[in-house]
Amino acid sequence: MPQYMLIALSPAQAVAEAADMEISPEMIQAIIEKYNAWTAKLEESGRLAGINKLRDERGRRISGFGENQVVTDGPYTETKEVIGGYWIINAESYDEAVALSRDCPQLEFGGTIEVREVEDLSALGG
Repeated sequence: MPQYMLIALSPAQAVAEAADMEISPEMIQAIIEKYNAWTAKLEESGRLAGINKLRDERGRRISGFGENQVVTDGPYTETKEVIGGYWIINAESYDEAVALSRDCPQLEFGGTIEVREVEDLSALGG
């Protein structure tokens, strides 16, 4: 069965605005519970293949090739969205992967879910 990555994206401006808001521990807990319930639903249906959250560290960007490679610390001003994490799901098609994504809590908070098919490279010895 094909696998799809559901990437949780938020507009950078919304993330900055949320950082300035006073969010109570109860609100944070409610948000976490929504994500946990949605993820549990995927798992119970046998569709969840993996889930991760990116660390708050900004990461590194490597560009160029050969002797001209440059490593830059984040954040990246070119980025208009912040990737918060991702799920790997099993679905028969893009349409099914999209349908499974429609009730993700990310969409309730003004974010986006990007659906991308994952190519299995395990046969390459990776």
